Amino acid sequence: MKKSELEALLLDCDRLKAFCDQKNRCRPCASTASSGKPKTRLQRAPRDLRQAGPSPEDVRYNLQYLRRPYSHADLFRSGETVEHQLENAIKQYRGHPSLRTSVLVEMAINRVGISGRSDAKLLELVVDAKQLLAKKQELKEGEAPQGDNVSGTIFEHSDFHGSSLFMNLSVGALLTGYIDLDAFHFNDKVSSAQLTASPEEVGGRLFLFQNNRFLGRYAKLDANGGEAPGLPSLGSFMNDRTSSVLIYRKSSNEVSSALGNLVSVSQVTAVIASQDSLSPRGDPVFTWDLFPDGQDGHPNETGKMYIYIRIPVRVAVDDWFDYDAEIRYWIYPFVDQDGKLHAALEYFGAWVEGGVISDDVLDGLMAPDGIPSSLGQVSGLIGPATDAVNAISGPFSSVYLLPGRNDAVGRTDDDVTVVLVKGMPGPSGPIL
Repeated sequence: MKKSELEALLLDCDRLKAFCDQKNRCRPCASTASSGKPKTRLQRAPRDLRQAGPSPEDVRYNLQYLRRPYSHADLFRSGETVEHQLENAIKQYRGHPSLRTSVLVEMAINRVGISGRSDAKLLELVVDAKQLLAKKQELKEGEAPQGDNVSGTIFEHSDFHGSSLFMNLSVGALLTGYIDLDAFHFNDKVSSAQLTASPEEVGGRLFLFQNNRFLGRYAKLDANGGEAPGLPSLGSFMNDRTSSVLIYRKSSNEVSSALGNLVSVSQVTAVIASQDSLSPRGDPVFTWDLFPDGQDGHPNETGKMYIYIRIPVRVAVDDWFDYDAEIRYWIYPFVDQDGKLHAALEYFGAWVEGGVISDDVLDGLMAPDGIPSSLGQVSGLIGPATDAVNAISGPFSSVYLLPGRNDAVGRTDDDVTVVLVKGMPGPSGPIL
């Protein structure tokens, strides 16, 4: 509604009363309804029979979960000195190298790091523990040697000084990290970082993120096998800004591409062209939603990595102000048991700015002739892209996502990078 139209409406009492009665938009002054808060809504997308959806076996194989099996409080065992805790953890790991015992070693290392203690004997013990985790360990007879060979450390001060937090990538795992550093009293306290990949590894990547849940600005460290690069200073872009961290293990035969190279902005914008009440409010945003936990209008799928597409729009409302809104799609990439890449549109939703009729606007967006009418078009964009990738580069053993364009520094809203590992699927392994 334009200013002149609003003024004409306010000056015409009969028309204003009729408008309120017709639209049911007048609210009592004493109403406790909070009209200033944005509203969100989420809905599972119906299965598109033209597109392959993940079977239960596919979901299990592609299971990608991120959790930290301990918290800050768990690091400090009552009645046990830090030296004794680390020595016991090392002894248990030597006797039985496993995910459980490697976590005990990591916990003990982090008790030392968080305490900030720097006496030479204790630091020597920490070095021994890290070397032990990186060493190939013979398991049962006939099994190949295994070890944890990609690790990262973040530091409170520049030049790798001050309190620290150590991350150890478990045997055969793709990634690990911290969703929220506040749980370890380390939020917005990181000023330097290191990444180590043993000579037996293809390599690794470490990402520092500005916000929790791996969002906002990011900085990356990249290592090939046998390298141990560091960031002695994060600079103004990320210094004292880190709230979450990820480390990845690289695989051989990887191919990758940013989503923006596969699907154009204009193609996504065209999705809303058929809806007269909607107009673009900016370019669509290609990003990710990693292991969402159901908060703030997001899916509750803590075992999945999603390609997340957001389209900022302006909603025209008859005889009322326009509303800012956002149309949202969650797309789950997965590899089936035949090594083919698929991308299933699993959820859609909307965000609407706060206002008197936010719920009404949200109802209109989520109505059958609103966002649901666009789902076929979105699937139609993704399907040909995955078909082309399968024809050119398949088969694939796995798929995962990297932030932005996988640059040295960037923002998660810059894009999302899809990484495919060539080869046939094997037994599923931990992504922890």
